Amino acid sequence: MFLIEFGKIFRRNFNYLFGLIVLLISTGCIYNLKSISTYYEIPEINTMFNIVLKIVLVLVIFIMGINYIYSYREDYITKVSTLLIMTNKKVSRDISSILASLIYFFVYYLVLVCGTCAVLYSKNKGTFLDIRDAFLTGHTIYSYVLMIILMLLFANLVFLLMISLFNNTNIAIALSLLFFVGGDVVSKLLESRISFLSGKLDNSILNIFAKVFSNLNQNIDLNVTTFLPLVLNMAGLVLVIFVVRLIKRVVS
Repeated sequence: MFLIEFGKIFRRNFNYLFGLIVLLISTGCIYNLKSISTYYEIPEINTMFNIVLKIVLVLVIFIMGINYIYSYREDYITKVSTLLIMTNKKVSRDISSILASLIYFFVYYLVLVCGTCAVLYSKNKGTFLDIRDAFLTGHTIYSYVLMIILMLLFANLVFLLMISLFNNTNIAIALSLLFFVGGDVVSKLLESRISFLSGKLDNSILNIFAKVFSNLNQNIDLNVTTFLPLVLNMAGLVLVIFVVRLIKRVVS
């Protein structure tokens, strides 16, 4: 099952075209690195961590979501989803799909980051060495990689939740994007409008991704408090997905 799901992603040519587009965008940012840093009045290393690498991550999550939901659409059109339900292998398919997506797009992200760093090395060796030193300081590289993996896993669970809630793939894609773009805004709006929620939505499912994304830089620490909120929210997502599917099964 895992190899089938991985093969679905691997054979899609638009993933590689999209990767080239992302690399062109990051290359453009690097060639304008000094101007961007001057505009925001921050060091070039901060521009790389807080802007360039985050742009790459956002675009990788976007194409990962398209792939994840598109796979479900393929299964629905080819009636594979019906066969999975009849053989009670839908859960196995979901787990395999998440693992395949996580592994493929983690490697995909690493390749794009390496390509971006190669361009940076040719254009600005000093900033490249600063980034290398930042990653090699303490446990930064382990913390950074672990957080990237957790964020990709969290995103996959969000996509699975949207697919579980809505059979329409277009709605699932739209709401997934809305969740990542507007979740923090909704959280702040609720806190401002409903007094008893003030301060109680910190690290909630609505804003945890935005908070983790904001703190993803060269200063990330390898400790429990850094990763625990995201892990707890992922556990909550798994529970919600289970409840949603249970309700839909009972209703149907």
